[in-house]
Amino acid sequence: MIDLIGQTNPFDLVAIITKWIIYGGVASVIGGLFMMMLITGLESKRLTHKQEQGLLTQYRELTRYMCKGAIIGGGAVVVNFYLQVGSFAEDGWAGLFDPTMSELLWLSDLGSSVAWRITGFSLVLLAALIPNKLNRTNRFFLFSLLLIATVCLAYSFTLIGHSTELGKFAKWLVALHVVAIGVWIGSLLPLWSMCGCLASEQLKQYMESFGRLAMFIVAIVALTGGILLTQLLQTPMEIITSNYGLGILIKLSIIALILMIAALNKFNLVPGLSASDNDPRPSLLLKRSIGVEILIACLILSITAFVSSVLGPKIFS
Repeated sequence: MIDLIGQTNPFDLVAIITKWIIYGGVASVIGGLFMMMLITGLESKRLTHKQEQGLLTQYRELTRYMCKGAIIGGGAVVVNFYLQVGSFAEDGWAGLFDPTMSELLWLSDLGSSVAWRITGFSLVLLAALIPNKLNRTNRFFLFSLLLIATVCLAYSFTLIGHSTELGKFAKWLVALHVVAIGVWIGSLLPLWSMCGCLASEQLKQYMESFGRLAMFIVAIVALTGGILLTQLLQTPMEIITSNYGLGILIKLSIIALILMIAALNKFNLVPGLSASDNDPRPSLLLKRSIGVEILIACLILSITAFVSSVLGPKIFS
């Protein structure tokens, strides 16, 4: 596996980086929507003027977060497509804009995946144009557009990758896996940001709600990922005897690490927020811990991008 990393050429490296950026963009959209729904559900139906202004501020912050992810992710989608064109053209960097190969790939599942991703990211930008007023009509259109965007982005992953050879059931497992991962990883940056601006009681309320829901999210990630893995590996031993299996094993080890940090937050740092009205240290400790989670999450996405680009299960070799 180390040999494969060393053999990765600059062309493949750029493709992996763009794929990593796409993953990050998708996670920011799905995680941002989840956080928006979370804070909306926690607020009372009759808001005071101060509470309404606070909620609007959170909406604006999350909208900016999703828009940045959509713009960067959309750009990476386009660049990654032309890198794929160059790869199939087999003419180095000069083949990036090969018209024949561009047309051929655009009409394939790869082109369909690009179209769904661009549509999803564009809907996020369209949702950002909705006026920031907390009435039912605006909320309906805002959440509707963002939910459709999430469906488009998740569906795009069912058209490409190793699981496309496994049938419709596996495809929908992939979509569900993408949404769950997006909720989990994409929520980390907003949570990190909240640690620096919310009062302790409100921050604790958000963290506790996220912690309860995170248990179900992690369960979905584990269940869908486990089922997919049983279909992609021919034998259990392949997890340690193949490069693809070793890549997955490294990824699972790092996921176990981030789960331990999440457990530390849930059972140790978050309860400590209740007595910290005049003491910023518990919030800062939690913020630092979530920051470490974000770095590990970036590493998980990097490994995912590498494994899905360079390695493949034996079943398809």
